[in-house]
Amino acid sequence: MNKVFLAFSFRPDNDPLVRNIDRIVRSHGLVLVTGEILGGAGLTPEIKTRIKQADALIALLTREEKIDAQESWRPTGWVSTEYAMARARDQRAIALLEGGVRLDGAYSENEHIPLDRAAPCDAMVRLSETIGLWKAESGRSLEIRLLPEAAAALASNDNAKCEYRLISPTGISRDWQMAEARTKPGGVFLVIQGVKVDETIQVKITEGNSTRWRSVESPQWVHVELRSIP
Repeated sequence: MNKVFLAFSFRPDNDPLVRNIDRIVRSHGLVLVTGEILGGAGLTPEIKTRIKQADALIALLTREEKIDAQESWRPTGWVSTEYAMARARDQRAIALLEGGVRLDGAYSENEHIPLDRAAPCDAMVRLSETIGLWKAESGRSLEIRLLPEAAAALASNDNAKCEYRLISPTGISRDWQMAEARTKPGGVFLVIQGVKVDETIQVKITEGNSTRWRSVESPQWVHVELRSIP
């Protein structure tokens, strides 16, 4: 997980909230992406691309249009649309909903975070917890070196196919996934995605319809070679 898109209305009174959200996202080692340099335009092709390329979306649904005398408000239309677009793609998404804002539509029943503009601390803590959960669920990227050299040589051949799967501590295996072998200084490596802390990794290399090499379940320990000191 690397990038989070923030959908919000480009108004000066939202600037403190946006700054707080930016700090929270960066504190998790992630990059915040917005449509701000596009002038706050609606759901343009460029904005759609940015949302699709992000790993998650945060929608800041603040008061925009008053509906009735009961202090009900509608949020900015294109912010709601960006939120719905992420939900429709099964993308990780959460809405911060300012008090009095009515969230209608297909995803109005999804989890959201109540936001009190005068006292936003609780909302920001819950947002940080949500981002932490997203990171834990998405796992991390690992680069693994293939050994022995004969297996690495086959993996770098265009006719070969490299696959990996992740296995939980309870023995539940995920589906096999494709991985591209890359030759770098030090050997041939696979970059694998979505690895959780307690999962083991299994790799296989096939050529044609035959599996030529297959690993045992390997833990995520680091190999450190020591040298004796005379």
